[in-house]
Amino acid sequence: MNWIVQLFTEHSVAHSLVVITLIIAVGLTLSHIKLGHINLGVTWILFAGIAAGQMGLTIDAQTALFVKEFGLILFIYSIGIEVGPRFFAAFRSGGLLLNGLAALIVVMGCAITLLIGHLTHTSPVAMVGVLYGAATNTPGLGAAQQTFADLSNGETNVLFAQGYAVAYPLGVIGIILSITLLRIFFRIDIDRENALYRKNADRNGINLQRRLDSEMGEKTHQPNLFFIFIGIMLGVILGVLPLKVPGIAMPIKIGLAGGPLIVSILLTYFGPKLHINTYTTESANLMIRQIGISMFMAAVGLGAGQGFIQAIVNGGYLWVIYGVVITMVPLLLVGAIARWGCKLSYFTIAGLISGATTDPPALAYSNDICGGSQASIAYTTVYPLSMFLRVLTAQLMVLLTCV
Repeated sequence: MNWIVQLFTEHSVAHSLVVITLIIAVGLTLSHIKLGHINLGVTWILFAGIAAGQMGLTIDAQTALFVKEFGLILFIYSIGIEVGPRFFAAFRSGGLLLNGLAALIVVMGCAITLLIGHLTHTSPVAMVGVLYGAATNTPGLGAAQQTFADLSNGETNVLFAQGYAVAYPLGVIGIILSITLLRIFFRIDIDRENALYRKNADRNGINLQRRLDSEMGEKTHQPNLFFIFIGIMLGVILGVLPLKVPGIAMPIKIGLAGGPLIVSILLTYFGPKLHINTYTTESANLMIRQIGISMFMAAVGLGAGQGFIQAIVNGGYLWVIYGVVITMVPLLLVGAIARWGCKLSYFTIAGLISGATTDPPALAYSNDICGGSQASIAYTTVYPLSMFLRVLTAQLMVLLTCV
């Protein structure tokens, strides 16, 4: 029976695989827990990893780094595959206004994070983690961690993941609560909203969505794996390429999050136009994404687990409050601007908020209270740019505050 003890205690490839897959299995089991419209989904894998780390489970450092980085690359690349065909087209008439409002939400979240960090003297690393937990945006967390490691000779900081884990649950709740508060504040009547929604088809993104759907091109049932692996390789090369920026002493890198995202967007957008089949089936893309995010969450949680409770006790509980402010203030302010200043339908505002935070549970809640899929149009219109901006601003936040 010694082999069982060795399998769970001594570092080896088998030990790492068992620990990582066990964390993922436990997290996915817990992911079925749902409270009303709120479901934390694969984030349970992060919490399972934190619990395992708190109990003293560890894996080889190089293996943990590979699992985390490769998982992040798979996840980010799959997102680029999804948003690429619509990325540039979403800035046309009917989409420019919605994307501008979504960008405002992203920028305001970053500004509030910087302000809170300055006023409270909280660790910039922790505040970046709180920001992306409050925005429920895992790619941003990964991009921030990867950029920090690039600029710190491979060093990592567990405060990123700890801040994210503390802020994420109320981030999900805060997004849904913001959508609800806007409905109450503006005294939304669903029947009147339906009339307003149909009346302003172009402003609410309906006509744009129809054009995008007609331009997607012919699809096949066979994913082109060649361009997945070539794209990942090119994305990694682009990610580690040193770039000199005026005003910054040392060269910067797009990183292993930014590089694959840019390449996947460009390949899937320009590929069909050049008669190159870069299409990947939805099921294949979803499988890549789920495997990638599961690997990333397990490795990040395991690394953040050691000292997690101590960090919460020593002031980390305040991160919850900071996270709620970062989540709700931009959403409520931009929601009011969209209603009063832009005369947008509540359905569109709900989809805009869900898309700007890249939060599927919020979209499901929005469609439910709207009595249809109206919010989905605004969601899919702003999702590509919002995801790209979340990854980009994560790297900028690290460059500005954490190094």
